[in-house]
Amino acid sequence: MSYFKSITFDTADGVKQAKFYDTNLSVVAQDYLLALAEGDITGHQSFKLIGYTPTMTTSESDIWSAAGVYTFPTAAQQMEFLSSDNTADIGTSIFSGTSTGGSTTSLIDTTKDFTGGTAVAVGDCVLLDKSGTTPEFGYVTAVAVTTLTIGGGFSSGGTGDTRDYAVIDASAYAGAQAVMIGYLTSTFTPKREIIILNGTTVTTTTNTDIYRINGMDVIATGSNKKPTGAITLRHLADTPVFAYITAGYNAMRKLTFTVPINKTLYITGVNFSYGYATNQTHYARLYLRATYEANLGFKTNGIFLPQAEVVCANTSHHIDLKSPMKFPAGVDIRASGIASFSGIADCAIRGWLE
Repeated sequence: MSYFKSITFDTADGVKQAKFYDTNLSVVAQDYLLALAEGDITGHQSFKLIGYTPTMTTSESDIWSAAGVYTFPTAAQQMEFLSSDNTADIGTSIFSGTSTGGSTTSLIDTTKDFTGGTAVAVGDCVLLDKSGTTPEFGYVTAVAVTTLTIGGGFSSGGTGDTRDYAVIDASAYAGAQAVMIGYLTSTFTPKREIIILNGTTVTTTTNTDIYRINGMDVIATGSNKKPTGAITLRHLADTPVFAYITAGYNAMRKLTFTVPINKTLYITGVNFSYGYATNQTHYARLYLRATYEANLGFKTNGIFLPQAEVVCANTSHHIDLKSPMKFPAGVDIRASGIASFSGIADCAIRGWLE
């Protein structure tokens, strides 16, 4: 099918007419969303977000793993990490420095012997520019004296040449060893940072410009391939919590999101679920809200307005949007609910960013 950059509508003699303008017409010979998922539409990125709460109760709660009402940061700031486990969720750096060469699938440091001391092993994780402009990671597939081969490449497609790096020993501890956050600055500019965990000992972020947390994933682990404890990202004063990974899982499940600068979010589907452990008839009212007045196309300065809403009684409800919901840069989104009986709730949204 064809799609157009802009469409205007005129009314002549009481008849609505469509006029289509396009200086660079593209034609897609398959379903639009399938083409988007396959990367065939320039400037579009598939989008998904999952939220879960273990305690949907008779008081309003947002749908995120830490439970309760989520508090958005009020200013850009430095934050701190820790795990609830002090025996397995620890990362150990065995080599670090600035590489002297490399490619998209290698890192070279002629000042090091990667086979000596605590030698690098296949499966170890290499971190690049942990708090720099483009933090990346990759996994070692072969080891030579001064060269590490990263068979699958680095996570953002960069090279290992002249990069600050750290090699994390996968065999040292069994649990989570390093985490990557995706965040926005106060100008809604997207950035990332990688943090090496140190169990229950607090580790602070290097960057001090963190304003919105849009993602948090475990990227390096030991043999368990998942964290032993719960991983928390929080204010330097210990509260509030801004992101949370439940023990045994590798990504936060938090249905809050802020649209980055120069991006527009289109939501094509919303799925709500609510369940409880008894046979009684109970229900939850679940809703998606945003700091946006859709009819006016206007951001509402921290006031959350409803965008979708369902009532679930120990079931799931899917909303398939033939006409996507549209949210511009800077809009905050959150999924929330309130139930007649204590249970669990889940929400997932799908769409694209362009």
